[in-house]
Amino acid sequence: KQWYQRRVGRKQAVTMYKLFLNYEGTPSPVEFIESQLSLLFDSPLLIDELYCQLLKQTTCVRDVDNPQNLRYWMFLLCVLITFSPSRKILRYLKFHVQRNTQKYSGTEMYKSAMYAEGLLSAGIKQREYVPSREELKKTMFLKDMPAQIACYGGWNCKVAVAPTLTARVAVARLLSGMGLNPKHNKYALFERHGNTYKVIEDRTIIADVIAKFERKHEGQEWVIFFKLFGIVEFNITKCDPLELVFLYELVCDQIRRGLFPDDKVSLAELSALRCQYLQGDFTPDKPYVVSDIYRVTLPDIKVSRKNTGTLRGLGTLGKGTIRKLKDLYTDSEREDELLLAEEEEKVRNTINDYWKTKSGLSKGAAQQELLKLATRWLAFGYGIFEVLIIDNRFREQELWLAVGRNDIGIYPRNKSLPLEVHTYDSIISFGAPQMNVFRITIEGHAPLEMSTPEFLDIARLMKTYIAIMVKMKQEALK
Repeated sequence: KQWYQRRVGRKQAVTMYKLFLNYEGTPSPVEFIESQLSLLFDSPLLIDELYCQLLKQTTCVRDVDNPQNLRYWMFLLCVLITFSPSRKILRYLKFHVQRNTQKYSGTEMYKSAMYAEGLLSAGIKQREYVPSREELKKTMFLKDMPAQIACYGGWNCKVAVAPTLTARVAVARLLSGMGLNPKHNKYALFERHGNTYKVIEDRTIIADVIAKFERKHEGQEWVIFFKLFGIVEFNITKCDPLELVFLYELVCDQIRRGLFPDDKVSLAELSALRCQYLQGDFTPDKPYVVSDIYRVTLPDIKVSRKNTGTLRGLGTLGKGTIRKLKDLYTDSEREDELLLAEEEEKVRNTINDYWKTKSGLSKGAAQQELLKLATRWLAFGYGIFEVLIIDNRFREQELWLAVGRNDIGIYPRNKSLPLEVHTYDSIISFGAPQMNVFRITIEGHAPLEMSTPEFLDIARLMKTYIAIMVKMKQEALK
């Protein structure tokens, strides 16, 4: 097997060398580099081979500032931000870069060597995706890639994304720029697509997330979003005004996504306060999209659909059966759409009725009133996750897992009282035994096992709160 791998690797190396020779005359170096990096993702054994060829091309050059040599340095920088070589190659690479910075000070090549030295000192990390074209272009000319991080209210923060910038550093910069205290509450970056949020790990390279959007979600509206991740301290009267905005938007986002428990009338009142905050006093000519502030679902009534979900009434299977099935489910979808439209109109009328009663309320007063109403819930400020309980310990399987600073709770969906509450002191262990499954082992109880695609976000939030709790206990003992 090793002999076969060496033989295949040798052939691939020869092929790469032939392609490598074409780099000198290619009119579009970015596309060429992009194709070579994609090849290395499929053939990781060739990473060292490419490094060796680039080191060879940039060694003992008579005119270090000739365009050909500078092009190879551009190529080397693009490989450097994408792949980590073996230890032996890395050792020689550091020596090669250091030798060029010392020997050719003041040249154009010296700038590239200094940029490479900075990347090496920051530590080379293996990327998960081929860098975006924008990043490759900026790296070739020794510049950081400009990017935007979205916030609530349509705000966008402009950030210079270096190839080594991690989510942890980006969050620290945003907090410093906004004047927010990281000790009060925890913030994080998220991948956002519509109503879907996926937390970005602290060690994740931001440029890799942008590359993921370009490579994997091309044409889709994915953005990097900055928001509250965990609430440690909260006091409406003492809270920083900007921090209050983040908390307020978090609550409104939970209401919009259907993750806030209350009856439909109370939710309509909260939505009316949201309208008052955004648009002021009610007038008939102020349009809004209900789904932007309220999650409309099918009404809680049983809709009788003839033959729905079975083959009964379709007659003998034969010609036209597939067409009959298609017509049956098309009618079912149309009926759902009509019911949703009818329910949305009812919700709009209820929201409007409450909105009219809020006339004269200022933006700040509407914000304060909504938060006061929201704080009535025991799990206010908790991270809410939709889960499917695997065992039959509860009457319902589709529940909410609420993760807070001191404990976790299991709630029926859209209900304000928990079925179970467990403090972190009683939790023995937690983790994901397999993909999309999360298990919590609790002292004196059977393991709580649930199915959820958000298992990583749950684990990270629990770890964050436990770390805060341990730190506070240690400080109290001093």
